[in-house]
Amino acid sequence: MPPANPPMRFDDDDPLADFELPPDVMSSTFEHAISDAASITHERGHAVASALQRKLKGSIVEFGFPGTVTAHLKSGVVARCGGPTLGWRIEVEQPGAEVKRINVDVAPTETDAKAIAEALAKVLKRW
Repeated sequence: MPPANPPMRFDDDDPLADFELPPDVMSSTFEHAISDAASITHERGHAVASALQRKLKGSIVEFGFPGTVTAHLKSGVVARCGGPTLGWRIEVEQPGAEVKRINVDVAPTETDAKAIAEALAKVLKRW
């Protein structure tokens, strides 16, 4: 009787075919990779919020679910900054006014929390 889970075989000329991982191991590997990436992104969000807090004196800045940096500016304006998972953009909410959406000049590949906070602060200091 053949084994219940025979090893995977590939009939191509792939020199790495012998090193393919079984589906259950690949699934676990992808889960860890996704989890690691989420942790890194989450920590970056906290770092951006912390750096932005230092730049916006008199304001309160926090990072929370679902990955948004929220700044309660001393002017009374609330700014929600799309976080690392959403793309860096700002929604400014003034009492009695419509929400304004502002794109921030931050490259999607930017990972430096201080550089991201600087770009956000540059926009938010106008409010």
